[in-house]
Amino acid sequence: MAQTAPHHPGSAELRLRARQQAAVFLRGLPVSADPAAPLRACAEAMSEASTPSEVHALTELAASGEDAGLISLRNLLRAAGTRCREQGEGQLATRYERTSDLLEIADRTLFQLGVDLLASAHATGPDMSKPPSASVGSDEGVST
Repeated sequence: MAQTAPHHPGSAELRLRARQQAAVFLRGLPVSADPAAPLRACAEAMSEASTPSEVHALTELAASGEDAGLISLRNLLRAAGTRCREQGEGQLATRYERTSDLLEIADRTLFQLGVDLLASAHATGPDMSKPPSASVGSDEGVST
């Protein structure tokens, strides 16, 4: 009698099985069917950005802050690491945690890029921190 080698499913099959097995669980969660939609909207709007401030605002909206995509993904990976550790999967937990650390680094890098972009723009453009000076021949304060 010939022995057959055990079947080891590939990544596509494993991911399909996971989606099927988690379908009922996911339907019960208050999450969007398309969680990347806000990020795509920011990416599409980037082609319309005409100033450094607009570029920075879109990047910050998409990636920075505790409620933004990048940090939310970091937090998700940290939670996955905690869950793996609780289930006795220490090596997988460490991999999730290290990946979340990379997103933390990316967040800090994006923050600095934004500061550098704005500093560069303000070094070459007009100083927007001061109010415009009043013109000498102004009619302001003159009653008729």
